[in-house]
Amino acid sequence: MAELDPVQLNVTGVTDLVQSKTNKVPNGVFSNDEGPDSEREDALDLQLGDDELLDLRNTWEAKYAAYEAGINKRQKANKAYYLGKQAEGTALATNDQPLASNILFEAVETFLPAALSKNPDPVVYSDNTEQGTAVSDAVRTMLQFHADQLVLRSMLTQMTRQWSIYFLGVMKHGWDADRKDITSEVRKIQDFIFDPNGTVDAYGDFNSYLGERITLSAAKLVELYPEHRAYITEQVDGKMGTDCTFTEWWTDEFCFSTFKDLILDKHKNQFFNYPTNEEDQFGNPTEEKGSNHFARPKKPYTFLSVFSLGEHPHDVTGLIEQNIPNQNLITKRTLQIDRNLSRSNNSVVYSEDNFTQETAKQASNALEKGNPVLVPSGGPIDKAIIRMAAEGFPDAAFNELENNKINLRTIFGTQGITAQQQTEDTTARGMILNQQYDNSRIGGGIGDRIAQVADNTFNWWVQLYYVFYDEPHFAAIMGQMKAVEYETFSSQDLDRQLVVSVAPDSMKPHDQVTEINQAVEFYQMGAIGPKTLLTIANFPNVDESAADGVLWKVDPAAYLQLNWPDLAQQLQQMAAQQMASEQMQAQQQMQTQGAAAGQQLEQKDAAHKQGMQHKQEAHEQKMQLAGAQPPTTGGADETSALSRVKLPK
Repeated sequence: MAELDPVQLNVTGVTDLVQSKTNKVPNGVFSNDEGPDSEREDALDLQLGDDELLDLRNTWEAKYAAYEAGINKRQKANKAYYLGKQAEGTALATNDQPLASNILFEAVETFLPAALSKNPDPVVYSDNTEQGTAVSDAVRTMLQFHADQLVLRSMLTQMTRQWSIYFLGVMKHGWDADRKDITSEVRKIQDFIFDPNGTVDAYGDFNSYLGERITLSAAKLVELYPEHRAYITEQVDGKMGTDCTFTEWWTDEFCFSTFKDLILDKHKNQFFNYPTNEEDQFGNPTEEKGSNHFARPKKPYTFLSVFSLGEHPHDVTGLIEQNIPNQNLITKRTLQIDRNLSRSNNSVVYSEDNFTQETAKQASNALEKGNPVLVPSGGPIDKAIIRMAAEGFPDAAFNELENNKINLRTIFGTQGITAQQQTEDTTARGMILNQQYDNSRIGGGIGDRIAQVADNTFNWWVQLYYVFYDEPHFAAIMGQMKAVEYETFSSQDLDRQLVVSVAPDSMKPHDQVTEINQAVEFYQMGAIGPKTLLTIANFPNVDESAADGVLWKVDPAAYLQLNWPDLAQQLQQMAAQQMASEQMQAQQQMQTQGAAAGQQLEQKDAAHKQGMQHKQEAHEQKMQLAGAQPPTTGGADETSALSRVKLPK
């Protein structure tokens, strides 16, 4: 190559720089010009091929298969013991009937009402503005309305029973297109496919992918996915009533459904408002952020997990599994006692000299029914039938049986709240303390996890309000003093951040009767006032009721005047009339007593005068008798005259 002079080199370099296409966009158009730069797509479109999704499905199913075999065995054992049918296939089989003394069933069904004794009470916070308070009140009312309409407490009970048997409980949230409202329902945990390394976090969310087997009729499946009518019809040979099972696969970001080798549907998470691209009035592209309660998309499931170590989807153990050895001991001892008692009732020996095998059987049936027995001829009759006394069953076996029952109930936390007869060794106070200990264990342990499920459910409902409540929705609940509260709102009203939770201790078990009795005792001792007493008794309108009681206690007349003034006036008039009547009666009594005293005095005076008169008359009579013969002179004649007079004796 010929050597160029420096001037020519400079000219060549500039020419190459201008004409070269390196680091240049053809036609002078920048790759990041404003405006759409790809094909139009919906916010929920999922840019993954069908083959990629089918490969994911196959990989996920293969990973779960080995894990599922182990968990299914434990789940079946739990279910058999819960139903009392653990002896099926053995000598203890009871022809599809549960075994006697199935304390596991008793413990589970005693535990559930205690753990779910009250409805969860939603609490909603917002900013302290008047508008924020109005929004939070409206959302709280709507949550209470849906908790009643969707029977949340019953769903939590079913979910907890499911957890006790299958080591995991699940609830699914969504939108009911027929009712045009939100919905939640408990799903069968056996129908799920999990990432074996995934776990349920503290909020009740599963932190990896999952799949749910869903069974529908072919006709319903075609209704959901009409674009695949031909394929579905071919698979069922045109018999549209045939049940078909497909799998709905979920991650936080997207969902797709598979049916054999077909992708029925694929889309982004439909329960989240994604940002949308819009144009302003000048035609410039703008991104409008979606309004959501959640900060990111989430799978529409809430799980109940209690005894988890964060290693696998299911709990490492459960209350039923931990109590299987205790139930085995209870069953064993119960059968031993039953056999011993049966032996003591039927230990009868028949002599071959009198009975054949057939006649001995007839005699045994007759004795069992209390009928007389005709003893065949042969040996002596006193030796034909002999009763063999059975050995007594040791008391230690009965004590062990009761101890095993106590151990099982204690693990469940139901010993103090199980209906039991009071013995001389247990006091009422001790039974109350046991009940409080069990309630604290249930409420503070498993009850907290159930409350978290309710918390997660309430937050999911609020997210669904954001996504689906484009039109106003109505709610009504029963408020204080049985007043009905009405609320109507839509997603447009949710213009601020909300904090949604469950009221503390709103689901913890409480023995209201015991609490009220204790409060009455404290009130009688003067330790608490009437307002506190009525609050514990859950009496409506506590302030007015307490003031009402205090006024009645302190001043009944003022209480009567305040509440029934007309009646108070009538009672005052009646009291005045009664007082006047009593005064008049007193005066009449005094007058009567005075008249009686005067009459008595007159009678005494008359009697006195009459006595004096009688005395005067007697004296006069004596004087007359004494003066009947006038005195004369002469001693002899005078003496003879006196001697002739007969004086009265």
